[in-house]
Amino acid sequence: MERKKLSYSMFHIGQKLFLRRMFRSMRVKLSRIEQPSIIVVNHSSFYDALVLFELDRRGYLPKNRIVGMSADGLKKFPIFKKLGTFPISQPIKLSEYKELLRLAQTHTIILFPQGVEEHAEKRPLTIQPGVKRLMSRFPKYKLLFISIYYSFTDGVRGDIACQLTPKAQPVNIQQMMTTEIDTLKASVITNDLKGFTRLW
Repeated sequence: MERKKLSYSMFHIGQKLFLRRMFRSMRVKLSRIEQPSIIVVNHSSFYDALVLFELDRRGYLPKNRIVGMSADGLKKFPIFKKLGTFPISQPIKLSEYKELLRLAQTHTIILFPQGVEEHAEKRPLTIQPGVKRLMSRFPKYKLLFISIYYSFTDGVRGDIACQLTPKAQPVNIQQMMTTEIDTLKASVITNDLKGFTRLW
């Protein structure tokens, strides 16, 4: 479970080069992360994990963060196992759920509530039932939504927009994620990016 420093450093070099090759810009609008907290992220692309690690590399995420990833995805991309991740099966196994509860007591947990990649325009969003149960076990934790949106408007390379919105529990995760994603999408389409920081 611990990140190996060499693997982490080497991965970040490759991850940085790959993202910049595929995307001409990345803009972020992130609030300060209060702890303890649980972070949820929409999942529409393989790039989502790379975006999270870019945020981590730049110090936007807490150092004690752990990212929940698909067990099947970790089998396909085992490098992620060395970068502070833990496997989540579909459906989640009891042993995985217990480990998640244990980790949440000392770590900032980052989850993809949809469980699998879904088309960015799909509505309603699929939310795995275990996420709501996890929230109920930690009602005092802050809930933070990281919304990621990719756009392709000029040339081959795309643009990444990302924003983080803190919320106090209880909230309807499906409804809130949908609202946050649609709000971010509207900002990108209208080029209303005031308050965003361009990372490159």
